[in-house]
Amino acid sequence: MKFRFIAMAFLAFTLTACTSSTSVVSSGNFEGLSNAEAEKGTIFVYRDSSFAGAANQYDVMLNGELVGSLPNGSFFSLELAPSENKIEPKTLTSTGFGKGTELSIEKGTVQCLKLTLNFCLSCKSADIDLVEQPQCEAEIKSLSKVSLR
Repeated sequence: MKFRFIAMAFLAFTLTACTSSTSVVSSGNFEGLSNAEAEKGTIFVYRDSSFAGAANQYDVMLNGELVGSLPNGSFFSLELAPSENKIEPKTLTSTGFGKGTELSIEKGTVQCLKLTLNFCLSCKSADIDLVEQPQCEAEIKSLSKVSLR
């Protein structure tokens, strides 16, 4: 009986920890990989739709600041001034799971980054990596656009 209680408490903690994140709203559909402002660069950050990890949502940090959050099957885009940046997932683990990407933004360019899940017991972790535009466009077109609430 005591073991059962401990197991249920652990499961409840894990599920709660995995689902707490920033509030987002659906803000449209994919309309193409384009750059709206000639003096800035555009990045698209996306996460495939998948049964595995579907309940988890991942906050995305740019140079240590929250810029977006990705529920299952979603993407967001940002217009950024030319600069050097680090984009990474905000994870609930201090053990080093999950990695980000160093990113150079240039005027008039479009870049894609994909968040992929890592799984470990009682933690939520992901990687964010650059992907080529043809792969990005093929994978992102069926996803929902989201923005921070």
